[in-house]
Amino acid sequence: MNKLLLALLLCVPFCSAQAAGPAEAKASSGGKLELYFEAMDNQGWQWMFLADVVRKRLDGAELKVYPLVVKAADGTFSAKRGEIEIAEATRIAVFNKFYPGKTLLFLQARSLSTAPEGWKDAALFCGVNPDEFERHVSSDGAAALADAYAKTSRAGITETTLLLDGRRYEGSPRLMPLYNAVNAALPAARRVPLPAGYKPAPKAPPPGFWVVLGQGMKKNDGLVNVFDKYFEDIKAVTLDYGDAERSKRFPWLEFVPAYVLDSTAESRVRLDNEIKAGLFKQKDGYLVYEDRQRSGLYAGRPAKPNTLELFVMSQCPYGVLAENAVLDAMQNKLFPEGLNLEIHFIGDAKPNAAGGYDFSSLHGQAEWEENARQIYVARKFPDKFKAYLLERNKDINSPDWQKAAKAAGVDAEKITAGFEEAKKLLAEDFKITDALGISTSPSFIVNGKEFMVGMGELAKVPGFEKLPEPGQPSAGCAGK
Repeated sequence: MNKLLLALLLCVPFCSAQAAGPAEAKASSGGKLELYFEAMDNQGWQWMFLADVVRKRLDGAELKVYPLVVKAADGTFSAKRGEIEIAEATRIAVFNKFYPGKTLLFLQARSLSTAPEGWKDAALFCGVNPDEFERHVSSDGAAALADAYAKTSRAGITETTLLLDGRRYEGSPRLMPLYNAVNAALPAARRVPLPAGYKPAPKAPPPGFWVVLGQGMKKNDGLVNVFDKYFEDIKAVTLDYGDAERSKRFPWLEFVPAYVLDSTAESRVRLDNEIKAGLFKQKDGYLVYEDRQRSGLYAGRPAKPNTLELFVMSQCPYGVLAENAVLDAMQNKLFPEGLNLEIHFIGDAKPNAAGGYDFSSLHGQAEWEENARQIYVARKFPDKFKAYLLERNKDINSPDWQKAAKAAGVDAEKITAGFEEAKKLLAEDFKITDALGISTSPSFIVNGKEFMVGMGELAKVPGFEKLPEPGQPSAGCAGK
């Protein structure tokens, strides 16, 4: 499910407008754009290209761009994408400080010179000596970055934000909505009229759209932009799960964050492929997308105190890492005392005409067969399951599962004899996972309600902060 939505998110265009010469300063009582963005964030660059092409089209419009960074308690700066993003942010800050009239040209040129050293070509294109620029970055970069941070802090901005005349622009990342907003903000004498004889056709209003969040959650702007691609100028009404309006309008809602649309004839036609793919639930006249990309809350599910549920595919390398790390943390008493661990599996089991099931799993037949063996050992030999799992995970792709059974003290012949029962247990377990909408390995549920994807997210939960680092970038196996 998440894999298909991710594909939609990755369709956000990342294209550069044609480079132009340095803009002349223009006095204006309106139409001033200010963009605050992370130096390597695709969404931020999309806003930059849109805002810059609008600026070029509208006489009197202005655009300033500022890099976003995070300041630690010790005074050092950091960025989401590490040192490489800090370096790019510093270059932008230095251009703002020493070559302010050329910053936009530098950004356009840099977007077309994406190699690590491409900033040199971008500087040359702007008529700036790259050696001189590099000296400024070395000697003045920290101060320039501090100035940029001070500006974003004064504005109270912590995420990609476009301001129009000092107010956050709430429109969609589309060319004409931004153009129309900036044009309307200009003094009347500088506004560009519609082409002679053109009368825009009336637009059908977008469907009602609600974003329901739990406490402390933030709306996913990238996801909202995906909906805007289907329904231009759609506006999201944000509700808290505990709000009375949410309880009245969506009393059946069980998971947040949830993105809810009116199920109109038009919305069903436009989202037909996504509905058929199972991306949306249909309930009481609404289409519901439950966002399980990172973390969430099964608000309507009963609590399971001091329980950690781990959802994996047995041959997913990230799932194996998670299993090993969790078992190691429990062995070393790094998790809450008395924690109950439940391991569930991700895959499909469809009833067939013979009265059995047709199984499928992302990594093939060997994976679902191993899932079945593991769930059988967990149910029939619970005191030996952890030993079997740790041994099996040493070489999970090996067909010699009997070696792990022997090492754990489990009779392999009993597992073979009970395989039909194991398949039934697995089919029931798949139903549990499917009902929860979980399709990424590893995923976790803490205490029956708190949901998260990946070990990095679990380590943010109180009581699980000591989860060992996985030793490689956080990732997962998505899909069934």
